[in-house]
Amino acid sequence: MRIDELHKFSDGTLIDVRTALDDRLKEIRMKYLPQTIWRKSDKDKAAAIIQAIDKQLKTRRIMRSLGRFIGRRL
Repeated sequence: MRIDELHKFSDGTLIDVRTALDDRLKEIRMKYLPQTIWRKSDKDKAAAIIQAIDKQLKTRRIMRSLGRFIGRRL
């Protein structure tokens, strides 16, 4: 998944990916995640993707809220 492709995914998928990346960054051991050692560059990329996912989810949430607000006013 690339940062410029986040708009293609649903909110649920983005939340799942964000949770998995966050678990890896915090070094939480999960059976479903492979046990590999991450380099600093991998951790930096994962942190950037998490920030981009948070921004995308916030934008979608604001747009839905705005749509509901405007929909009621018409």
